[in-house]
Amino acid sequence: MGSTEICAERLQARQAEYQRLKRIHRILGNVRLAGVAVGLGAIWWVESSVPAFTWLAVFAMAAAFLYTSHAFSSVESSAQYAGLAAAFYAGPVLGQRRKDGPGQTVAALSIQEDHPFALDVDVLQPEGLFDRLNIAATREGMNELVRLLTVPAEPRTINERQAVVKELKPQLDLRERFFVEGARKVAFIRTDDMLRWAVQDAPGVPHWIRASCAAVSFAVLSGLAALALGPSPLTLACLAVALLCEMSLWYAVKDRVKVPSLEAERFHVDFSELHGLLQILEGHEFESPYLRDITRALRTGGSTASQALQGFCRIITLYEARQNQFAALLGPLVMYETQLSFMMERWRMQHASHLPEWIGAIAKFEAYSSLATFAFENPHHVFPDLTEDGPVLRAANLAHPLLDDKAVANDLVLDSDRPILVVSGANMAGKSTLLRTIGINLSLAYAGAPVRATSMTMSGMTVIASIRVTDSLQRGESRFSAELRRIRVMLESIRQGTPTLVLIDELFGGTNSYDRYAGAVALAKYLLGFDSALAVLSTHDRNVTHWVEENASRISNAHFQDVFEDGTMTFDYRLRQGPATRGNAV
Repeated sequence: MGSTEICAERLQARQAEYQRLKRIHRILGNVRLAGVAVGLGAIWWVESSVPAFTWLAVFAMAAAFLYTSHAFSSVESSAQYAGLAAAFYAGPVLGQRRKDGPGQTVAALSIQEDHPFALDVDVLQPEGLFDRLNIAATREGMNELVRLLTVPAEPRTINERQAVVKELKPQLDLRERFFVEGARKVAFIRTDDMLRWAVQDAPGVPHWIRASCAAVSFAVLSGLAALALGPSPLTLACLAVALLCEMSLWYAVKDRVKVPSLEAERFHVDFSELHGLLQILEGHEFESPYLRDITRALRTGGSTASQALQGFCRIITLYEARQNQFAALLGPLVMYETQLSFMMERWRMQHASHLPEWIGAIAKFEAYSSLATFAFENPHHVFPDLTEDGPVLRAANLAHPLLDDKAVANDLVLDSDRPILVVSGANMAGKSTLLRTIGINLSLAYAGAPVRATSMTMSGMTVIASIRVTDSLQRGESRFSAELRRIRVMLESIRQGTPTLVLIDELFGGTNSYDRYAGAVALAKYLLGFDSALAVLSTHDRNVTHWVEENASRISNAHFQDVFEDGTMTFDYRLRQGPATRGNAV
């Protein structure tokens, strides 16, 4: 059974389970309402007939209500799980996005507008590769996925990443649980805000204030207990003194006990979600050394990260309970809020330094889970072979991973013998798509994911593209100037000896034909002078392709063609050897 069939089968099962649980949920709700009415009637009858058993009837009804409430909540939680799991499988089956981005993706994920290739080759464009891959629940997880896709890596690093993706690829249940747990309460866990909270300076509350608050609270509780056991003038006097001391202390230090930890109340749900993700990750054994290192970072001292975070969630829950009528009545007597704020701050001082490690572990796992999900859903994609010899890029049947099954695949060979490919052809024939196909598959390769090809061999290299460069009114920059700025980045990388793949669409298309030809020839000759450079250049200029034919020993010509018959233009998107001999603009 293929991956699509497996996902479709699971989607159908989760949807059926969701509908079944929703029906049970409605039935339980009606049963609870009917049970309350019957229970109240039964209590009235017992009170009227056998009053000695009234309290027993009350306790029985309370127990029944608590039991049905627990069952009601359990069914509700299971239904929520089934619904979210269905959303997880709807992606590959129905073509829906699993996660909506956090808004302003490029700005939110710290990617600069002048990134060498991410915005040129569909990696971070709306509905691009990142949107296709992302199943992360944390902002740090999204940032980690972007880093894997946009930062070039050495062959050894890519091999290590491939091992992680291959291990996670078949673990569908684990990825399902992780996805559902991360989506139960919030769309995205605000790990960036949590990290900023964790590194705030300590408030510097003196130890004597903490000790004094604890002592007077204990004195008040003791006085209340003594008063309840046997009221007397002495116990009343002691309680009054304790309360007076407490009020005086609170008034004296109230401005000094405003601690940063109180802000954690805003992130209670986020902490709760993070706790659930940590529990799942801690409970799984991995083979890959990289994944083992991730889980090892979740152990601090004799406890796990989830245990430490669970304790903090309990404190926040108690703090939120200050709005409860009982806590609001008795809380001031024991400095309830102040004591809990000290407890939160004590936890922050003890554990917050580990929070970046915990969040980092979750982020790494989320990023690799996104890549493993892509690998599972595309079993015909291949993991590229990495070589230290280079520069080289060879691919058979290379196609764009975001296009449907009808996408046309082409072969590509770039190596030290023929490092430059010049692609010509008519408008809309496929030149720009070829360049973006090369760039986006190399982005997948950086991350350790499979690429859409039947085979691919590559050396470590940096991709720098000039495909979507445009003029800018704000910067006072023409398209030609923007292209020159990007080409300067390419040349600086090559001069530094960095293996670099250059992708330029419509080479010098923003200037006149004479300058375009002179610039293209000068750039091609310059690139040939470096052993570290590969290039794919597209052009409409036939003079450039004629020059390539005259220098065919190291530069290749290739083209896409169109057919225009009976007023209809068609393309087959096949890359053919040699230069284009016609156009379609006129």
